[in-house]
Parts: sequence; C-alpha cells; structure tokens
Amino acid sequence: MNDWGEFVFSKPYEGTTIDKVNNVVLPLQYIDFMKQHNGGEGDIGETWLILFPIDELQEINEEYCIEEFLPNHIIIGSNGSGELYGIDADGEYFNVPALIEEEYVVLLGDDIHDLPNRINELWK
Repeated sequence: MNDWGEFVFSKPYEGTTIDKVNNVVLPLQYIDFMKQHNGGEGDIGETWLILFPIDELQEINEEYCIEEFLPNHIIIGSNGSGELYGIDADGEYFNVPALIEEEYVVLLGDDIHDLPNRINELWK
C-alpha cells in the first residue's frame, strides 16, 4: 500500500456486494478495497482520515442529503473536522467542505490506493 501512515483498517466486508450508492456506480477498485478493509480511520500524515464502511454509505449519504446538494456524487469518508471525501459519477475521488457546495469540490484522482497521498498533498 502507499503511505497510509497510522491508518487502522477495519475488518474485511463480507456482506452482499454493494456496487452503487444513489446513482453513483462504485469503482471496482474501491469495491475490492472495501472487501479487504471496509474502511477504518487514522492519521495519514497531514490530516486524519475516516473511511466509512461500505454498508453504511447509503445511510450516511442520505443524512448528508448528498443527492440534493451534489447530484452524481457520494461521500465515502471525512477528516472528522468538516472536510468530506467522496466519489463522483466519473469514478474520481474528491474533497469538499461539509458545507457541500459543488464549486468547492477538489478532485483527488481515481485510485483508492493513492488517496492518502493525494489528501496529504491537499493539506500541505
């Protein structure tokens, strides 16, 4: 794995395959990653990262009203301090303040393994 720092992964996801949340198809790489780790949290260098369990994504996205504020996007994690991380309909990872306005979305690439590095670059 790339530099996940002191990130502590959760146990593998063993439930039925979840391949879509709202209208966003989850990238196969992300699904495979979650089957192995199903989220977790920890210090990745420049910030804290929380990746939500895949089986909680639908409920979390409903709580944040993501379909209303950011159609074709879903939230997959946060830093616990007002920043959210997600995936858009093109399979790109992104960062957005919890205020959730599309003009503040910052794309972070399309590789889950590189996500900590991209997040750290954002906060340097």
